[in-house]
Amino acid sequence: MTTLPLFLGALTAGIVSLFIAALVQRLFHLPPRTAGLGWLFFSVFVRAALVEETSRLITMFPLLKAGRIRRGRDLNIAAALGLAAGFGFAAAESALYGGMTDLTIILLRNLTSLPLHGACGIRIGAAAFLFNRQRGRAIFLYITAIIIHGAYNLIILSPATHTLMAVPVALIALVISLPLLKGSEEEQEN
Repeated sequence: MTTLPLFLGALTAGIVSLFIAALVQRLFHLPPRTAGLGWLFFSVFVRAALVEETSRLITMFPLLKAGRIRRGRDLNIAAALGLAAGFGFAAAESALYGGMTDLTIILLRNLTSLPLHGACGIRIGAAAFLFNRQRGRAIFLYITAIIIHGAYNLIILSPATHTLMAVPVALIALVISLPLLKGSEEEQEN
């Protein structure tokens, strides 16, 4: 069971991870908009998804340690804290995007960023918890969070896809991540 301070700590960890990601992302030089497909893939999978999910993973370790989340039955709590961290990240990111003038993008972000970041947060929270127990599974969850996040970003930014395709991607990602919130580590292995 999680406590209110731990839940608020998770929301804060998500917000802190946004600022860490923003600082790291500033290291990447943005080429002109005519940079091409290679830059688009680099931008969505490395500059955005990898950096953002890694920053969230980094903030999850001290949160789990502070909350004494380390026993086998605590996997679902770690995943739930990851969900809250994802929500904190999405809320802060959406607030920063609030200055955008394209109403379609603002509405789409508000409909999809919470389930998308929540889904990735569940995976990252579980990955942080499993890191010293089942490293292969932790790496799998971490990589799939990056792939899900990158695919979402690619749909949003690619001129070849309709942006409404991001809605089912975000919702499906959340649905397939929800089982990590149920049961203990031992139950999920069976």
